[in-house]
Amino acid sequence: MNRYAIIGIGGEQLRVEPGRFYDIRHFASLQKVSGSNVNVKVSIHRVLLIREGSEITIGQPWLSNAIVKGRILHPCFGNKIVIQKIHSKKKK
Repeated sequence: MNRYAIIGIGGEQLRVEPGRFYDIRHFASLQKVSGSNVNVKVSIHRVLLIREGSEITIGQPWLSNAIVKGRILHPCFGNKIVIQKIHSKKKK
């Protein structure tokens, strides 16, 4: 199957194919989704390239009427944890 798209998401470019699973770290809708809301549908409008067979369509910078649709199966990235180490003061 020679069908894929390159999308811009979270400050990086990602090649996506139908039927595959991807981990996306920085996505605005992921922050709103809690653990109980699974199977949330998302639409990504920043499509840079689409390839179907031998036909390639390139946007400048994005394709105007292309949308990549997907679902959030599991919000696996939570809030960041800050770890602070406290060191004792040593006098020499």
